[in-house]
Amino acid sequence: MPLRGKQLRVRIDCHSVSLTVQNLPQYVSNKLLEEAFSVFGQVERAVVIADDRGRPSGKGIVEFSGKPAARKALERCSFLLTTFPHPVTAEPMDQLDDEEGLLEKLVIKNQQFHKEREQPPRFAQPGSFEYEYAMHWKALIEVVKQQQDQVDRNIKEYGGSSNIKNGTIL
Repeated sequence: MPLRGKQLRVRIDCHSVSLTVQNLPQYVSNKLLEEAFSVFGQVERAVVIADDRGRPSGKGIVEFSGKPAARKALERCSFLLTTFPHPVTAEPMDQLDDEEGLLEKLVIKNQQFHKEREQPPRFAQPGSFEYEYAMHWKALIEVVKQQQDQVDRNIKEYGGSSNIKNGTIL
């Protein structure tokens, strides 16, 4: 909507009433998620996030009708939804602009901006310092990803077992 020659965008602030829920067991549906969180207040929407094959990701989104209910859920959420032994956790939902993104005209053009943009986008030449540096970063990112995958596998393997006591694998 134009206002004095400038674009005015209005967004609804759902950040304070939306939660990201994690550690959802695989048999939790949208309906069960909504029922569970309705103890904190009126739920507008509850969605279990699934992949492209319809398999649950273990994460979900719960949107409340008001801030008090969302705050109460953040403070008190640590319950079990099924016989799965891990409690569900909730965090405030990150609001990301995935429709328009960051427009060029909104980028702050300070000294650092100009320094970062001295060179145009390019591919690093194999054998150059830039290339080696980038390859080390890629390798580190891959190591972190592999370690996270291993942690996830360990949690799955030991999660339902009686081999865990006070957070320590026996």
